Amino acid sequence: MKYISSLVAILFVTVSEAFVPFHAPTSVSLSSSSTGLKMGLFDGIMKAFDNEEYGAPPDAVKATARHILVKSPEDADFVLEQIAGGTSTFAELARQYSTCPSGSSGGSLGSFSPGTMVAEFDKVIFSPDTNIGEIYGPVQTQFGYHLIVVDKRTGGGDWY
Repeated sequence: MKYISSLVAILFVTVSEAFVPFHAPTSVSLSSSSTGLKMGLFDGIMKAFDNEEYGAPPDAVKATARHILVKSPEDADFVLEQIAGGTSTFAELARQYSTCPSGSSGGSLGSFSPGTMVAEFDKVIFSPDTNIGEIYGPVQTQFGYHLIVVDKRTGGGDWY
């Protein structure tokens, strides 16, 4: 019986404390500090999604390029002569002479990452010595001979 009376006393004290009225502060200070409002539990949750110590992820390394694929170095030289003569644009010559399906779109290969194309091609595209907008080649691969123009490179920091 002594045990039950002790338990009733503990419950009474705990329940009575639960119903004590809460008095909110009468004045709230909304200062315009750089820290903003603190919300207790929610601050911890917000911090979990806040990446202040890491910063933005680096951009993926990508390049945008065009090419003309021909069967022989002689064909490549002929196309280079046409470009040097100024009678046709790179895109027009790609439509006319390229054996690659990209020829129908002016030789455009779109945007791609390193490792997407064959190694010899990537070596030219992602080389720090390759200038944007210049024609490189002929570059020999298993598919034939390429004349390559890099239109854009992104990501990778200062390596190119």
